Amino acid sequence: MVGAYLLLCLSVYQNPVDKPSLRFFQENFIVRVGDKRETVPLQLPKEKPVLSLSFRKNKNYAVWDDRGLTIRVGQVAKSTRLEAIATSPKAFDADELKQNVELIEKKQRTRGATALSGAKRVGNLVFFLARWDEKDGKPWLEALVSLDLTEDSYHPKFLARLSGLTLAEKPIDDRLFILNERMSAVVRKGEQWGLASFDPDASVFDFKEAGRKLESYDPLTSRYGVFVERTDYGSRIGGRIDLQNLNRKNLVEGKGTLRFTDTSDPLIALLSKGNDVRLLNTETGAELDLLSSVAMRRTALGLVVWSPFKAPKRAWLYGMERWTPLAEWVAE
Repeated sequence: MVGAYLLLCLSVYQNPVDKPSLRFFQENFIVRVGDKRETVPLQLPKEKPVLSLSFRKNKNYAVWDDRGLTIRVGQVAKSTRLEAIATSPKAFDADELKQNVELIEKKQRTRGATALSGAKRVGNLVFFLARWDEKDGKPWLEALVSLDLTEDSYHPKFLARLSGLTLAEKPIDDRLFILNERMSAVVRKGEQWGLASFDPDASVFDFKEAGRKLESYDPLTSRYGVFVERTDYGSRIGGRIDLQNLNRKNLVEGKGTLRFTDTSDPLIALLSKGNDVRLLNTETGAELDLLSSVAMRRTALGLVVWSPFKAPKRAWLYGMERWTPLAEWVAE
């Protein structure tokens, strides 16, 4: 018995459980748990803006860039900003047309599209969701056009004006997606928000309401996404939605600002009000109070949190299920 006990003790001594560690080296946090290692950079590289988007079929090209939509057939290229749509009776009623013309003459709006909210290719057809921004940068029109890359044509086909407006902000964004074999987008329509889907038979966008006062929407897939919306009584609600049937599940509500840290599972909500900052694991309900000047990044080994965010003096590694402290780093 004594010999077996000694062997067991020796085995434990020779194979200790590796304790998670966290250290900071050359602008990176190094996380180690057992034989696993993750590197967390203090600053992520800046996202490079998309400057152009191109589609090709044999000798024919369709390119969206700072010139607008450029169509090249062989050696000949022509550019358009889809100017006709802004004053087209196919897109606007008489009162809207009158207002558009007045604002264009006052140079508050332009006839030509100023940005692209999204594009998708289906076979030889390319769909562009063009966007018109006002002088102050606020969008006022989005319209869907298509181009058949097998045709030697310089004239994209106007399909429909979007029923509402997307949350697109970039010169070339990615807010158009395919759902149920239809070109679709999440839009705001007045105080409502929901799903806009293009009906090719009626040449219009259908709109199905999902909620009110949308602040943000981030896709998880073309079917699922996470949203944040404001309530009438001053709080914010964050949740998950299935765009297939518009079933939604509210996950978190709070005062102040609210956002999801990323789109990975489990979804982590970040709530801020004044100097109060709180993390919420929306699956387990576990909460973690943080300092106001923090930054964080998820890893496969846990959540790394540091403060201050530009020149860290302390950092922590947390298990995300219950926010269990796993390791800590303090600057020397």
